[in-house]
Parts: sequence; structure tokens; C-alpha cells
Amino acid sequence: MPTKSLLDRKAAGSTIKKMKATLSRERVLKTAAQVFAEKGYAGTTMRVVAERAGLQAGSLYYHYRSKEELIEAVLSMGLRGVADSVRLAVAAVPETASARELIDTAIIAHLTSLLEYGDYALASRRLLGQVPPRIRRKHIDLRDEYGDFWLALLETALGSGELRPGVDLHLARAFTLGALNYALEWYRPGGKPLEEIGSEFSLMICDGIFSRRLSE
Repeated sequence: MPTKSLLDRKAAGSTIKKMKATLSRERVLKTAAQVFAEKGYAGTTMRVVAERAGLQAGSLYYHYRSKEELIEAVLSMGLRGVADSVRLAVAAVPETASARELIDTAIIAHLTSLLEYGDYALASRRLLGQVPPRIRRKHIDLRDEYGDFWLALLETALGSGELRPGVDLHLARAFTLGALNYALEWYRPGGKPLEEIGSEFSLMICDGIFSRRLSE
């Protein structure tokens, strides 16, 4: 019968093996996102991803059986990562919060999580129209669900009287998310803190950029 110390060593060895497999999988996924964003879906091969990740091709196929499976994982990470982060941030806001506070929170959470999942989000932004129809449909549905979440926030603001009457909510949503998503193209680490940038975005989106003139 194995001794306790032997069982402990086996358990530790199993844990380490699992941790290494997880790290290897994460490296593959992050590398794949970068390669897909650079080369497009058609121009990316499993061999190139494996070489860039410093792995043998066989090791890559251990994690993902095909390029379709790999791109599906990348798109899911980009779309779900941002959407889930924003939903959690908004859910944590006190029930007494105003609609404006909810939207402020969503704007800051979207921007920070977008850049946290930058490689995946950029791949999702650039590749959704290139992937096989089955994968595209699935991820368009995910994107639309997240868009509905934003529409509900704006409808809440309109219903509470905090939003200007007559605002086209679909255009407001498109403007807000379009402005935030463009950060993938221009943001560079080392500048203003993300929370500060998010607050400025919120101020511009919600209050505009022109000062109001007092009527004479």
C-alpha cells in the first residue's frame, strides 16, 4: 500500500503537470491570437502558430485538433472575456446607483477589459468576417447578446429621464462601442492609467465635448 508521502508526491506531480499544460495552452492561445490578427484566417497555419509558440506541431494538436477549433477558442476569449467582465462590473454596482453610474461603470469596464484581452479582442475585431460560417454565426450571436446588454442600459437611462429624449438608442450604442473598441488601434501602455482614460471617455460620451452656452 503506498505511503502518505508517496501519495503526496504523486499528487504534487499531477498538479505541476496540470499547471504546465494550462500554461502551455494559454501560450498557444495568446500566440494564435497574435498570428491570426497579423495574417488573417486564411494566412494562418497550425505550423506557424506552433513555431511562434516554441512548440512542436504535435504539441499544438494536443491542445487544439484543428485551425477551426483554435480560431473558435480565440474568438470566444475575445468576445466572452470583455462581455463577462462588463456584466460583472455592472452587477457589482449598488442597487441605488443611477443609470448614468451604471453606464459609467460599463464604459470603464469595457475599455479596461478590452485592453486586458487585447490580442484576443483585436483578432475578434479583424477576423469575424473571415472565419467559416458556423463559427461566424455563433460568435455574431455572442456579440449581439452583448449589444443587447448595452441597449438595456441605455433604455434604463431613457426610462429614468437621465437620457435626452429622442436619442436613437441603437446609434448611441454603436457610437459608444465603436469609440471604445477603437482603443485597440491606438492605445499604448505607459500613458494615462486606463481608469482615467475610461473616465474621460465616459465624460465625453455622456456629456459631449462642447461647453453649453447660456442663453442671453
